[in-house]
This record gives sequence, C-alpha cells and structure tokens, in this order.
Amino acid sequence: MFAMRMASRSVAGKLLSLATVGVFAAFLLVAAFAQDSPQSPVISPHARLMAARSIYIEHAGGRLPNEIIGDAFHGWGRYVVVGDPRKADLIVSISAPVADSGVSVGSSGGGGGRRGSSQGSDSRTLSSSSITQIRLLILDAHDRVVLWAGSEQPKGSMKGKRREDNEVDASLALFRRFRDSVEPEPAP
Repeated sequence: MFAMRMASRSVAGKLLSLATVGVFAAFLLVAAFAQDSPQSPVISPHARLMAARSIYIEHAGGRLPNEIIGDAFHGWGRYVVVGDPRKADLIVSISAPVADSGVSVGSSGGGGGRRGSSQGSDSRTLSSSSITQIRLLILDAHDRVVLWAGSEQPKGSMKGKRREDNEVDASLALFRRFRDSVEPEPAP
C-alpha cells in the first residue's frame, strides 16, 4: 500500500509539474503572439494629405501672405476650409513675421566753408516693415504631426509697392510648391 501511495504521489507530482510547465508555455505563446499582432498601420505623410478633406487655417504675422495663401486654399477646392480646428483633418499654419527696419538719411548744407559747422544739416529716419520669411506648415489636426513644411524668402525692396509684389510672389510660390506635392502638374 505504501508503494502505491508513493507511486501515486510521484505521478501526481509529475502531472502537476507538467501542467505548470504547460500553463507557463501557453502564457509565453499568448504573450509572443500579442506582440506580433498587427496594430494600426503607419500611414505616410503623403497618404494623410491625400486622405484629408477639411482644413483649418491658422495665421500668424504679416497680413498679406496670410491673405494670399488663405485665398489660394479657398480657390483650390481640394480641401473644405472650416472655421473650427476640431472639425478639420489638417491644420494649415501660415507664419510671416514682420521685421521693422529703419534707414537714416542725412544731408548737410552750406556752412560757409567752415569745418565742423553743423548749420544746415538735416537727418531723418525712414521706417519700413518687411517680411523676411514666409513659412507654411501642414499639420495633422489630431496629433499635430508635421506632414509638410516649406518656406520662402521674399526679395527685399525699399519701395513699398515692389516689396508687396515680392511678398505676393513668394506666398504664391510657397502655396504652389505644396499644391504640386499633393497634385503634381501633368507633364506636357
């Protein structure tokens, strides 16, 4: 009887050990498969731009580039421009910081030929504001990941009208670069 009891304990111990090993192995298999299970697929920035349907436009800095690029997006028709960033697929961030620069212009006039005379001197400062760089960022509205970024430097000019024309040209060039990255122009 003692021998039977010992044999049954030995068999029971082996079965318990095998069951423990089996449960542990099953746990390891489940953990290994859980790590290999497919998670949400990674979507390329270009695919995200193509899938988007609505945009929200953020403005910062100079008035003119914001108006030009904003109007270009409205006229393009690829995306619906919405007034609430929570309803947008993309955030269009336009940044055009304005830098003030002053130029001092001076002249001196007839002091009777005497050296060091300050009679007749005139000095004035001309002030102008210019945009040194226009930046365009296209962000995913949900996680604010940058999907596209570009910048343009308008040519400088002392004349106000020419400076504005240069800012318009740079703004349009920047918008065209983005548009061409999403919808390339067909080759002629």
